[in-house]
Amino acid sequence: MEHKTLVLHDFESESALDEFHWQCHTLFSFSDKYAVHGEKSLRLELFPSSYPGLSPALKHNDWRNYQFFGFEVYNPAPEKIKLILRIDDKKESLEYKDRYNKSFVILPGANSLKIPLDSLITSGTNRPLELKNIYKFLIFMSHPDENHVLFLDYFRLIPIRSN
Repeated sequence: MEHKTLVLHDFESESALDEFHWQCHTLFSFSDKYAVHGEKSLRLELFPSSYPGLSPALKHNDWRNYQFFGFEVYNPAPEKIKLILRIDDKKESLEYKDRYNKSFVILPGANSLKIPLDSLITSGTNRPLELKNIYKFLIFMSHPDENHVLFLDYFRLIPIRSN
């Protein structure tokens, strides 16, 4: 059976904002700018604080049969920034060493991130994540000292291609 790309979040309806865990020091809104999939993107404003970011609810927890986790980021600022992606495969509050954590440099302009799912290993124990049980993912900055605005779009799982 050929799997298709699974769209996790694409920000085309107002209900999409209900799928995010709201937190202080982060503002979400829809934007007509920099959309890659559909007509809207998510404008994310991150304020100086410890770990501002987003954590959307996941309706699809089984990531087997997919090869990549992908999403789009547009950085309107003239300087690069660092974003961190965290992925958990367990519901318990996990220590840093028992979850996937990776920093990505986001250049000015459009950035397309595709993370191979076979590279999802924990930070301290090098345990492969259980792809059948992805509980959540978070995208955030660590201790920014100024406001940053980003535009996010098209969170998706990209299938394994068969020859």
